[in-house]
Amino acid sequence: MDKARLERKEKWEREHVQHVLDYFNKIYESQLTIIGKSTEVYPELKGQVNWDWVCQDNKNKDLVAVEVKRITNSKIEEKSNIVWQILEEVQRDLNTQRILRGTYTFSIDINRRGYSPLNAVNRQKLKEVLINLISKASQELKDEEERDLTHYVQKQLPFKFTDLESLTLYKINNLGSEIYKSSGITGAESINFDSAELNQFQQLVKKANTQLSKPNANMNFLVLIEEGHRPIDPPEIEEAFRKIEPTSYSNISRVFFIRGEEVSDITLPNTA
Repeated sequence: MDKARLERKEKWEREHVQHVLDYFNKIYESQLTIIGKSTEVYPELKGQVNWDWVCQDNKNKDLVAVEVKRITNSKIEEKSNIVWQILEEVQRDLNTQRILRGTYTFSIDINRRGYSPLNAVNRQKLKEVLINLISKASQELKDEEERDLTHYVQKQLPFKFTDLESLTLYKINNLGSEIYKSSGITGAESINFDSAELNQFQQLVKKANTQLSKPNANMNFLVLIEEGHRPIDPPEIEEAFRKIEPTSYSNISRVFFIRGEEVSDITLPNTA
């Protein structure tokens, strides 16, 4: 993982861990704070099995080990990452060539269930079409003119998106030089884990359990973060814990679930 991506990941994790600590401190009147990454606090852990974050209660100096895991759908995540990569590359190339004039909105929705046409060849063609269209629109449209360019994109592509997917491109005005980018997912998803997903969930918990077997801490927290690639509710998380082997989470003291900025305390079966 490159340095920039690692820094984004750590920032994202730290923000979510802080949400959990704020929640925990408010309920239990504690003063938990983040000390740092486990390998920063304990350099000897580098290259070894370790957890994510070391926290401390400033009131009693108790240590808390925190492991962060995402609940996601790897296939949808891969599709979404491809979309975001295209969006970023289009804007970067236009800025490099200094041919981006005006404000645009560009979005691609992907079908949760279906086949995506964005293979390597089609991705490159889509980029070329978008860059050419935006460059042309930057020169031709008047300052006050708005334009839906979606039809022109679709017309020039050698492939089609499915009915459950969509691509849109609009020029809003001739001010500035910006593309507002977005990516969405279409199609319904069951809120419950099926048998395959339940097995994946158990493997995720088991891995965290192994990572949390090492700390000499007063409590071990597992923080589960819902991503839009796999919507789930707290009751379904609790139900999943009831269905997996207790040995899968034997080292975990508390589990917290985050959706957006909302934190839920997950009751483990052996503490219910």
